[in-house]
Amino acid sequence: MKKTNIGFIKSAFSSNEWINDDIVEVAFVGRSNVGKSSLINSLAKKKIAIVSKTPGRTQLANFYGFNNFRIIDLPGYGYAKASKFKKDDLIKVIDNILLFRKNLFTIYLICDINVVTKTDLDVYNYLSKKFKHLYIVLNKADRYSLKFYKNNLTKISHYLNVGIDKFIITSTFKNLNINFLLNHIKQTI
Repeated sequence: MKKTNIGFIKSAFSSNEWINDDIVEVAFVGRSNVGKSSLINSLAKKKIAIVSKTPGRTQLANFYGFNNFRIIDLPGYGYAKASKFKKDDLIKVIDNILLFRKNLFTIYLICDINVVTKTDLDVYNYLSKKFKHLYIVLNKADRYSLKFYKNNLTKISHYLNVGIDKFIITSTFKNLNINFLLNHIKQTI
């Protein structure tokens, strides 16, 4: 039986705490409480990320190993209860990883498919100017039928001004498209 290297590696605040090697990385960016940690656990098929019902728990860049690639879970944006000082720190962590991480190849913007916000649009516009490999994961597609979400995908696509081919609809609750997302990550790296 093949041994796998899937699991939490470390958390880091600044670049001197980063992992320095040549393993390809993807980053998960999204609002607080959008389900990034749940997605990581679903992709790993085990609990490797702490899932909290309280928004804003991820305040460092968390590195997770997935055999031949790594996922970096970045702090959530838009957490209203954080102090201005704390928000500035979180933005610094996100920016440093996105702008200076040499191993970073693909960005996945994780959005709640039920509530795509102006902030999500602003973050997408910011990221799209800097990254060629940028995709949107519409998570939490379990409140309504998949047909409902597919019918509204055109509206979301127009709102974000993004082609439908850049979207992946997921639900960790229903395990919807989790394997598809994992294969997508592997194909893009």
